[in-house]
Amino acid sequence: MLGQLVSTKTENDRNMRKAIYILGLVIVISACGKTNSKTENKLKSTAADTTEKVINPARATVELTRLDSIEKANNKSVIESGDDITKAYVSLTDGDSTIYLTANIRQDHRIIGYATPDTKSERLLLLSLFTDDVEKNPFGCKLGAYYDTSGMGDLTLKYVSTTGNFVKAVAVGNGDTPTSIYFEKKWIEFE
Repeated sequence: MLGQLVSTKTENDRNMRKAIYILGLVIVISACGKTNSKTENKLKSTAADTTEKVINPARATVELTRLDSIEKANNKSVIESGDDITKAYVSLTDGDSTIYLTANIRQDHRIIGYATPDTKSERLLLLSLFTDDVEKNPFGCKLGAYYDTSGMGDLTLKYVSTTGNFVKAVAVGNGDTPTSIYFEKKWIEFE
């Protein structure tokens, strides 16, 4: 009788362990399909932000490659032009510090206005002879991309000072707050 009792107890223990094991598996499996609503909302929000920023990674790569190609080809053309380029002018003798540039189809120019006196900083404005630099503002310059200053509408560039290898100017007009902008000094001539 004692042997039978021990055998029954061992059998009950096995059955109990099986039941606990199966119950644990059921809980784990059912929990896998569910998420905490806060976590779920955060993940959805992050996914939406990522989708807005990089809608299609392949397209973004193609766009960067296209912009890199434009940059390389147009810079190469300007470098090959040597000194035969169009520069922007500032007339300081008559008291007007307006920076102006008139495009010349026979001379290249590609003048970039930066947010700080550093060529690695944000590009705010682009004055270029090249259509692929200007049309639809492909580089996303906040103040736009133009062939010359006459095409800038109400926007005017005013010389402020020279800082190292950069000329500091202020972009005024279009009803916006004046914006400080920096051009490489090699692109500006003083009259």
